[in-house]
Amino acid sequence: MVLKRIDRYVSLSFLTRFLGTLCLVGALYATFDLLKRLEDIRQAEGGQSLATVARYYANVLPVFLLDIVPGIVLVASGLVMVHMAKTRELLALKASGTSLYRAMAPLFFWTILISGGMVGVRETFGPHLARQGDILGRVLDNEVSSHLLVSDPAHNRRAFIGEYDFSRRTMKSVCVIDCYPSGTLKRNIEADSARLREGGVLELRTAEVQEFDPSGTPTARPTLVPRMEVEFGLSQMGLAEAAEDNAQKGMALQTLGELQTQMARNPEVPFFRVSYHSRLASFFEPLILLLAGLPCLVGFERSVNSRFLGTIVSIGLAAGLYALTFICTSMGSTGSLNPVLAGWLPVILSGAVGLWLFQAMLT
Repeated sequence: MVLKRIDRYVSLSFLTRFLGTLCLVGALYATFDLLKRLEDIRQAEGGQSLATVARYYANVLPVFLLDIVPGIVLVASGLVMVHMAKTRELLALKASGTSLYRAMAPLFFWTILISGGMVGVRETFGPHLARQGDILGRVLDNEVSSHLLVSDPAHNRRAFIGEYDFSRRTMKSVCVIDCYPSGTLKRNIEADSARLREGGVLELRTAEVQEFDPSGTPTARPTLVPRMEVEFGLSQMGLAEAAEDNAQKGMALQTLGELQTQMARNPEVPFFRVSYHSRLASFFEPLILLLAGLPCLVGFERSVNSRFLGTIVSIGLAAGLYALTFICTSMGSTGSLNPVLAGWLPVILSGAVGLWLFQAMLT
């Protein structure tokens, strides 16, 4: 009965601190990010901009919180154990024959559940939220991208867009090319401007249309059309991907299945394999931070007498894990390190340090 009460007590203490810290960090992130965007929001239409801001943070915040969950788990667990140490509850448990390992067991139980939930959300809702957040961020920034080339295999079409305004969904200097199944030119449309409507329809203004026969010969003189509509399998996300300067940034928006597809299509590009194995290894990051951080906070005589020192060491360990992950990922992406090793090495090294600290602490 005593042990069950300990489990309930530690679990409730951890969950309240975990959720509270998660909400606090999310609110701080949204506040600071909103302050950076105030000028752009003022320039937009009032009602529309407020709705866009709400949608933007509804998509961006869950993705941001997913990335910081391992650190939040360590912070919440540290708060629980430090509180129990200050109030002499850990000392009382040790005196009654309950080890520190047993007192920490609920923390590891909830961490495993949170890690599983984190992976589940990242592989289901996460990519969609990240993609929508990317689009809405471009809208709030009033971004105008230039020289975009997009394809529509379903209609055998390609389009070159001179400029695209994400907030107004308008285009300038648009050229749409239709091809025959053989690949020869079928129709060429050049428009001064266009607008992307819902459903992927391009509304072209002041368009010059030139038709061609299967041999590629013009069938008639070009005709000028004041307004015309062209079905195009195009979306804001497709335009955002076309405007993406750093192709690797988009990999964070993909699921494990999509990364596997990219690996098969591009076996010569190590980045996809690195991303795939890093994603798999990320499941263990919260557990590793607990293994390494908790002993620094309450597991050694010096850290018990100096909470500040233990906190600094645990923060340093967490920062070291993230830094090591970044270094290994960069080396793996450039081919300096085996992609599989680049994905798993940070977890293996940090896990070894965490296990050594955990078994060496005073229980």
